Amino acid sequence: MFLKLNDQLAFGLNIPYQIIKKFKNTVMKKLLLFAFAAVALVSCQKSGNEGNPSSSAVSTENYAALNIKTSNQIVKVSVTSNVLNLVYNEDVTLIADSAKIAQNWNVHLKEDFTGTQLADYHYNSMTKFGVIATDWVDDNLNNVVLRSSKDTVVNNKLFVKKRVTRSFSYKETFNTAADATKVLNQLLKQTDIIAFSSYFASPELDATNSNTSNTAKLTYVKM
Repeated sequence: MFLKLNDQLAFGLNIPYQIIKKFKNTVMKKLLLFAFAAVALVSCQKSGNEGNPSSSAVSTENYAALNIKTSNQIVKVSVTSNVLNLVYNEDVTLIADSAKIAQNWNVHLKEDFTGTQLADYHYNSMTKFGVIATDWVDDNLNNVVLRSSKDTVVNNKLFVKKRVTRSFSYKETFNTAADATKVLNQLLKQTDIIAFSSYFASPELDATNSNTSNTAKLTYVKM
């Protein structure tokens, strides 16, 4: 109908037929392009909605009641006179079933330095209450200052994500500065594997469950 009206208008205005024909072709091309674009848009929208929506960055993964997430662990080393200094900065995330925590199950985390260079030295750490302890850290996370603790939804189930960051400080005295530096240089070439384990514990039931473990690469860098 639109084209017929334009034909009549053009006839009344004495517009040449060639111009009318060109106008019709242009309009038809635009209508076809619009139709193809609409079909493509509907197709893309349908494809994008086929998967399940994610409520968080970890929602597509399958988790047990307790999980350990690790990244590359760093030990910073330096030499002061004839003393070798090492600081291990632990950074581990635990993802725990919030229902278990609500039932007063405590989350525990343990480090295993066996097989690493750190196993050869004594360390100091600071407790939640500001006390310096030697060769000991509290594995009950209720007694640890956490970097963060927040809820996260994984496949429609509520978990608590607890990030643990704490420092283990080592000092070893050598006969000479050269001896200390020699060990430092050896450490910089070393890559170890550190192991972690975690579990739920119930003081009321005197029981544990959901034991889990994981490992991480341990690298040494200059402080």
